[in-house]
Amino acid sequence: MRILLLALLVGLVASARGSTPLTAQIQNVLTPIDTVPTQLELDTAFTDHAQALQGLAGISLDDATDTGIRLRAIHALTKYCAGSPCVDGDMAHQALVGIIQASQDASTGARVVVLRGAIEALGPQRVGTDLPLLVPLLEHQSRDVRAATVHALRDLCNTQAINPLRALLQHETTDQVRLAISEALRILGQTQPCQ
Repeated sequence: MRILLLALLVGLVASARGSTPLTAQIQNVLTPIDTVPTQLELDTAFTDHAQALQGLAGISLDDATDTGIRLRAIHALTKYCAGSPCVDGDMAHQALVGIIQASQDASTGARVVVLRGAIEALGPQRVGTDLPLLVPLLEHQSRDVRAATVHALRDLCNTQAINPLRALLQHETTDQVRLAISEALRILGQTQPCQ
């Protein structure tokens, strides 16, 4: 089933890349740095909700798109889960997973920034199956990716992340990441985390 969903996503993204031009309206909604577009603004820019989801997925997965626009599309995908919390099969979730899988070996430049953005957007979706995808990224060479991963694990609210976070805390030397780990462990260690 998962393979079928991934194949469907790849097909939709392939068609989105070829059929979703960055019109002036889409660029206008995805380029401001001091505001976050609402779902209504995104739906209007892409014509409707379904086309917005397909267009955002296509833009977020397209390496040829301007990195700034791509990052805004990635973060906008958090608004496009079919339910709350998001489920593994949602196109918005699958696009973020695809970005992480394609970028997890990134070591410099825009690819690291895109990886970090996808990780940041994935956590709030709270899909329980994301734990195995995220835990290996706790060892990524970029401290920003490690910190974003810690925050995503915190946002997942899955207490199974406690042991990998404790293990990382034993050898992590960067204060930025150590502080994120401490906060995540505090939240996940509560009787009812994330309530």
